Amino acid sequence: MDRNVKFIYDKVDSAEGRRQLFEGFSKKYKKSWLINTQVARDLIGCSTGGRLPTIQEFTQKYGSSRGIVQKALESVQKSGAIALEKRGKMGTYIGSADQKALFRLGELEYITATMPPAVTGDLAGLATGICDAMEECPVPFNFAFIHGADKRGAALSRMIYDFAVTSHAAARRIIPRYPDLEILMSLDKCVYSPPFVLCCRRPGGQTIGDGDTVAADSSSTDQYLLTKRLCRGKKVRIIEKPYITCRALFISGEIDFLVYRNESWIQEYHVATIPVENGGKAEYIVPVVLINRQNYNIGNILRTFLRPALIACSQTAVKERRKEMQIY
Repeated sequence: MDRNVKFIYDKVDSAEGRRQLFEGFSKKYKKSWLINTQVARDLIGCSTGGRLPTIQEFTQKYGSSRGIVQKALESVQKSGAIALEKRGKMGTYIGSADQKALFRLGELEYITATMPPAVTGDLAGLATGICDAMEECPVPFNFAFIHGADKRGAALSRMIYDFAVTSHAAARRIIPRYPDLEILMSLDKCVYSPPFVLCCRRPGGQTIGDGDTVAADSSSTDQYLLTKRLCRGKKVRIIEKPYITCRALFISGEIDFLVYRNESWIQEYHVATIPVENGGKAEYIVPVVLINRQNYNIGNILRTFLRPALIACSQTAVKERRKEMQIY
């Protein structure tokens, strides 16, 4: 199902409304349209001179008839998206390819992603690196910045976005809730954000105890899990607020402790901190790219552009102020 139609479908409450929606799109979503779209997406990133799969290979992959596949290939050729060269028994090869046209035929007129707001040097650099990598994409690319890995996972599960960026730990906890999601790649040389620390209102190395008040964001899976671990077995009041609001509550003195990434504001406010056990593990620091496997071939398409080495290089340059932040 096309991501835009799926979003509309999810908004329709009644069975009758959904039936009418599908009737309206029945022509578009017949088998031939689906195969046309799949063929175009499979050809994205193809190189001139590359061998085209055989009709039999296409039919086995799509579970479709030879006639529908042949018509799909003819349609893609007539559109000017590709030019094919038949070389007898050697097979059929790609003479030329218009990548922008293939994206259009594949119902990908833009690419969107979601990640946390770029409010730290690490996240600003990471967003810039991804934007730099996507500059080679022939269609527009844009970010939607959303706090809370669980919120990003929920949006990706509905195919509102083409990919999402989270920590490795958050991805592992999100995927069981949204089985269509999977990790496309780990950006091992990049930094998602600094380690977690426990911010304390009372200096002296104290930790959370009975009667204390803390704040946490249940949609920020890493912070929430670590907070719950520190509060386990203690009579603590946990205030559930958005991630940024948690910081504001701590600064204003309304809470006693806060689990937070070790960001610059902590030094600016001279906040006493205690390292959080496991808060500096790679699973909380390394970013990953999540995709929805129902978004046909999106993984292979994104691998063409999202080069981890380039992203890491740009992130480092932004953090070292050798490069200006660039975010779409």
